[in-house]
Amino acid sequence: MKSIIFFLCVLFNSQFFSEEIDLSLDIEIKEPKNIIFNRIIDIATDSKNNIYLLDSKEKMVYLFNDEGIFLKKIGRPGQGPGELSKPTSIYIDSKDIIYIFDKGNIRVEIFDSEADYIRSIKSNDFPSAGRTQIIVDRKGEFYISGYYKGKDTVLCKFSSIGKLIKSFPLPVIEYKGRDFDDFQKTMIMFSLNGGSMCFDEKERIFFSYFWPYSIKLLTKEGNELFQFSRENNLNWKPMIFRGKEKGYVLGESTRTYGIFFLNDKYMINSILNVDWEGNPEKKIPLPLTPSIIEKYMKIKGVSAVLDFYTSEGEFIASVKMDEKIYFLTSDKKGRIIGIKLDEEDIPTIVRYCIALYKNKPGKVR
Repeated sequence: MKSIIFFLCVLFNSQFFSEEIDLSLDIEIKEPKNIIFNRIIDIATDSKNNIYLLDSKEKMVYLFNDEGIFLKKIGRPGQGPGELSKPTSIYIDSKDIIYIFDKGNIRVEIFDSEADYIRSIKSNDFPSAGRTQIIVDRKGEFYISGYYKGKDTVLCKFSSIGKLIKSFPLPVIEYKGRDFDDFQKTMIMFSLNGGSMCFDEKERIFFSYFWPYSIKLLTKEGNELFQFSRENNLNWKPMIFRGKEKGYVLGESTRTYGIFFLNDKYMINSILNVDWEGNPEKKIPLPLTPSIIEKYMKIKGVSAVLDFYTSEGEFIASVKMDEKIYFLTSDKKGRIIGIKLDEEDIPTIVRYCIALYKNKPGKVR
């Protein structure tokens, strides 16, 4: 298997120990025969390092083995048992049970380790918008992030049968600095709220807001242990342009797309950075065309940024890759997996091996 070594710029924080981080491309998964990756929105791995790709638009999951060979499809479009309408998140527990949060049907679909349907859990308390994600603890209780209408939170805990147990103290973030009507404010909160989360070995919850940069460490009961953020040179300003006819345009901006652990030791906060310039105060004619967009905004660059932390929240290093990659998870062998988009936004699944070497204090590579 072809492996390419990337020598990356690593920014170190001298307050802690420094690391030398090498990433090598381990595998690329392209579309198998007779399958189109339409909108891969989430990725999960199991105990055998099989890779599960959740396609929100095709409304199914594609299963690949550790070597990137396609095995089977899981689920199908629809509203019936085991069927999916608008799936947005997939989670694999320690027993390889598969949980899929379906925002369209507002329910959780559960499959066994052989990908056979077990049951569905529906609740009117589940979120219907925002950056949704599901994780499941050892007791089978769900934690689902997203936009909860009427609740000032982006994370709630549910029992194994879908009963709301607790709303976590994670307030909805409002975008300020420009006047919008109530409908526009609601739509912006739909787009910018929610986040990514993961458990550590103690089943503490690391929650990273989708936007802006803010990470909190919580107990399973919702008690906040500490929070942290990091100053960087990334552009966290969202593209919000008014339309001349009606509505607005919320373009792609710098956001956190995944937070996950590497070998239960390092926590990674994965960011897609969009460096852009323009004047959001101007009104743009709708509908948008590429020529119109270029008059009002310019994308200067897109890059993937990986921030490495210890399990106690100490910043280690930041790695920047000048490619459009959404890193979403890691596997049992300590490899990280993401969705890479080319210039035409055609997706390829990429998996990278990571090597971390401790350096002498103050040494920068």
